Amino acid sequence: MQLEQAKQSAKKLGRRILWYLFGALIVFCLGYFGYSQLSYSDGYRSGQLVKISRRGVIFKTHEGTLNLSPNGMMTAWEFSVKNADVSKKLQEYEGKQVQVHYLQRYQVFFWQGETEYIVDGVELVK
Repeated sequence: MQLEQAKQSAKKLGRRILWYLFGALIVFCLGYFGYSQLSYSDGYRSGQLVKISRRGVIFKTHEGTLNLSPNGMMTAWEFSVKNADVSKKLQEYEGKQVQVHYLQRYQVFFWQGETEYIVDGVELVK
């Protein structure tokens, strides 16, 4: 009788430990996702928009290149775009001088883009 009670209490303790580990894993994953989505830098960059494309095998992301050098030499700055409306604007401005607003993330997941720079706004420079 005591052996059966010991087995049952060991099973309960084992299940409880597994649930705590599972809960800790969920909290860790949510915390890491939240932390990685924080931006530690934001600002503006301007230059000639060289290209904007939609790339990826399974997860299609919008990627672009901005030439920051005013004298014709290529100083490329790679960026990603999450918003489809901003991507459409960028496609219209391809080859023109633009100013973009970006957020720099600690880490970007594969479905959000290839670079840590996420462009969220664009204006045509006159």
